[in-house]
Amino acid sequence: MLAFIISEEHQYAVRDILETRHHPLHDRIFILSYSEFLSLPQLPRATYLFLDIERLTPERLAAVPARIAQLERAMPGTRILNRPDRIVDRLTIMQRLSDAGINGFRVVPVTDPPGDLRYPVFLRGMQDHEGPRSTLIGDRAELDRAVAALPSPEGFAITEYIDARNAEGLHEKRSYMRIGDRLFPAARDVSRNWVCKGEYSNPEGVAQPDIELAFLTGTEDRDALRRAFEVTRIDYGRADYAVVDGRPQLFEINTNPWVEPPEGVPAWARRSAGTIVSAWLSAIEALDADSGIDQQEWVPVAGAKPIPPRPGFKRRNTIHKMLHQLGQLHRETGIMRRLRRMRLI
Repeated sequence: MLAFIISEEHQYAVRDILETRHHPLHDRIFILSYSEFLSLPQLPRATYLFLDIERLTPERLAAVPARIAQLERAMPGTRILNRPDRIVDRLTIMQRLSDAGINGFRVVPVTDPPGDLRYPVFLRGMQDHEGPRSTLIGDRAELDRAVAALPSPEGFAITEYIDARNAEGLHEKRSYMRIGDRLFPAARDVSRNWVCKGEYSNPEGVAQPDIELAFLTGTEDRDALRRAFEVTRIDYGRADYAVVDGRPQLFEINTNPWVEPPEGVPAWARRSAGTIVSAWLSAIEALDADSGIDQQEWVPVAGAKPIPPRPGFKRRNTIHKMLHQLGQLHRETGIMRRLRRMRLI
């Protein structure tokens, strides 16, 4: 049994695959919001995966570890991936990569830029996945103007730019995923622009499906990426990086990466997308097998704190609550798959 703990509005990152595919996990997965994890008096016996940590508020970041401690008292030996108090936040992740000598560039708070900052730099939000929030900034005066233009400096950081162009002169971004003990390539994107997000609608993107597929089916960079995940204490996530002078340089490690269904990408990219999905499902299935938990069981866990429900009606939320009340929440992905096919959700 597996329990995914994810911010409610970002559960699509795993649901879009789990609810659209035939796989052996349709009666073995619980998907709970952080509000549910903190407020339910009983929690399922399972291997727990805490995702979307970079979006946790300071209050949640403090509350979740306390409930995890209660969970472990109620269910000794529970395997937990991505303990939020060990990962903390994106800025801490990037500082660990720099301190370990993995990254040759720094990410620093906008409120305290060091005097030896290496330009050019750019601004980046620390609680989103929107990419750069500025153009490349060439000096301190320009940086001061850019920071002053922010609605608030809170949640923003300064990143020293690195040139990620490959031998062809194109900006190349690679990705690796870790799920428990498994690591596998998860993307290779190429662009003429320094902002390389891998979006198919980007006119600056360069399609190289054969090269990407070769990367996705190989093991290049695996050892270096394993060390990066270990240094940052991340058990589940996707690292986006470039290889500069033969060394992987990590832009970020996303603890709730979206796994994109192949049917949603252009035809030339579907083989690669399918390869990523297969690797992800295989790793999830292996994690479930390692759990050693054969049947669902809900166990009383101390420390539950009622949280007011959000206003408004959502059909999916109503079905989710009904399944919980009926003791069938472990079957949710299979039921939601049928409802998706009927276009009811």
